[in-house]
Amino acid sequence: MSEVPSGLNFSPVSPAPIRDSASLMLTRINNNEIEILLGKRAESMRAFPNFWSFPGGGLSRKDLEAAPKLNLENDKHAAMKICIVRELCEELGLTISKKDIVSVDRKIRTSVVENKDNWLNEVLSGNIEFDPSNLTLIRERITPIFAPMRFHNRFFHLHISKDSPDFNLEEQTEFDDAKWYSINKLLSDWNKHDINLPPPLFTLIRDLNLLLEQGLKLEEAIKNLNSESPDEREINFSAGVICIPVKTATLPPASTTNCYLLGRKGGELLLVDPAAHNQDDINWIMNLVKSLGGNVVGLLLTHRHSDHYGDLKKLKELTGGKVWCSRHTSEYLNINDALILDDNEKIVLKHSKFTTEWDVLITPGHCPGHICLFSKAGLIAGDMVAGYGTILVPNEG
Repeated sequence: MSEVPSGLNFSPVSPAPIRDSASLMLTRINNNEIEILLGKRAESMRAFPNFWSFPGGGLSRKDLEAAPKLNLENDKHAAMKICIVRELCEELGLTISKKDIVSVDRKIRTSVVENKDNWLNEVLSGNIEFDPSNLTLIRERITPIFAPMRFHNRFFHLHISKDSPDFNLEEQTEFDDAKWYSINKLLSDWNKHDINLPPPLFTLIRDLNLLLEQGLKLEEAIKNLNSESPDEREINFSAGVICIPVKTATLPPASTTNCYLLGRKGGELLLVDPAAHNQDDINWIMNLVKSLGGNVVGLLLTHRHSDHYGDLKKLKELTGGKVWCSRHTSEYLNINDALILDDNEKIVLKHSKFTTEWDVLITPGHCPGHICLFSKAGLIAGDMVAGYGTILVPNEG
């Protein structure tokens, strides 16, 4: 069943094109702790504003053209490495030499920020040192299909001395702050919702930390990170919020509906918009539930549209959870045993350490009885917000 009302036609659409990009995880040892360099992306940035991220960016045509001029035509990742070092110069005033990172002269950096074409000229003239031989590819990730901007990002790693030159945020506009974060402090702040991280960056750091906790040395742990498919299977929007984009007959240009698994590992879990129809997506949801090892207390429907409740009967059987929804949704779908949620009600998901409260907001607009959820973790908006496309449908929808 489609959400598209009868008589309403959409032209065929395709997912957003995928652009190549690259970023760099810089690490160092300081006070016997591994630290990672992160920059806070400016509010004006189109992708992940106010999120803390690695230096890096999108691959440019000039990066591709530079490879043979730098005698790197036999390195299949040459353009990515060039992109990283150029972005490192622009964003942090640093470059990579054979032994370490070094500072870039301020005037030279300014010329690169003003025109990225100047980077290659300065390298060829010897004014910017450049040696990418120690850069190690550690992971690839492709932005999920629902995003209006999609990237195939390659994450590289470089370990440096704590005595290396520090970053400089002058002359650029991409980062409005930067800092060296110990892994423990970073994950602690993320768990408390004190810091925002792009989902693939969080899973990378979390997985690195798990390997280190198993007793692996940093170099050994890094080698174990590049063993997965580039498609993200666990999209952690925030601590305690996993997004699962499942295939649905939703409003074009979208082709998926965001199902959310709320709650912490070992605690109470809430499945929001269990939209899965096909077995692959149902398995995906249940594998994530199993990985968290908690108890699914409810299956919450933000509204009555079929692209948001999927094979509800099967998921109820598999999880043992009760349907939670607004009174309107319950009456419209004839769910007589539903737990009715009212405006301004609080949902409490219990956990031994990270109990979470979500505020229930009844938000008719896209659909009568529509529910949004709000907490320190963020806003679960159902169909009240669309990344692209529309939330407006005729009344019969």
